[in-house]
Amino acid sequence: MKTTPVSQHGAYDYAERIRARLPGQLQEAREAAGLSQYGLAIRAGVSRDMIRDIERGESIPTLFLAARLAFALGMTLAQFIGRLENRHQ
Repeated sequence: MKTTPVSQHGAYDYAERIRARLPGQLQEAREAAGLSQYGLAIRAGVSRDMIRDIERGESIPTLFLAARLAFALGMTLAQFIGRLENRHQ
């Protein structure tokens, strides 16, 4: 059985698009909610450095952290992830 290199797999491409969109989407949602990085960090129960690192693309949140961020932004995880998926390519 021939295997496809990970970098050529459709699932990899899909995940990479989500990863690339996350920093800008988080910052956009945070600003739309009228929150500073510190304000979002307090609501989500994480450090401001964590928010900064995600918005810079230096860190990728776990599913658990993404759920906390979504809640802190006043949306469900599905809404937050849906915004990442539906953004124009």
